[in-house]
Amino acid sequence: GMKVFGAENLEMSFRVWMCGGALEINTCSYVGHVFRRSGLITQTVTGDTALQQNTKRMVDVWLDEYKDAFYAAVPGNKNVEGGDVVSRVLLRQRLKCRSFFLVSSRSIPRSTSS
Repeated sequence: GMKVFGAENLEMSFRVWMCGGALEINTCSYVGHVFRRSGLITQTVTGDTALQQNTKRMVDVWLDEYKDAFYAAVPGNKNVEGGDVVSRVLLRQRLKCRSFFLVSSRSIPRSTSS
């Protein structure tokens, strides 16, 4: 599974967004974040950081046909050991999640201001 922290917010957002949930944008809201003490993003046994491993898992499960574009932009993450993602792929199938392309082409808010 996901290690410590890093990219889990993206994984949760993609899961909600692609599997029938909703992410709401409220322009007047405030979002806070409590930062953990330093040193939590550390090298793992394989030498990759938890952030790299979590990102690899998120990309391999959720980005579909955009996976190659991500790895072209961030080539160092392609060979990161992300662990077994079979349970996440099965969850995605069980929830009947839509493709990244379908959701992104229909759901990304477009600016209406000039």
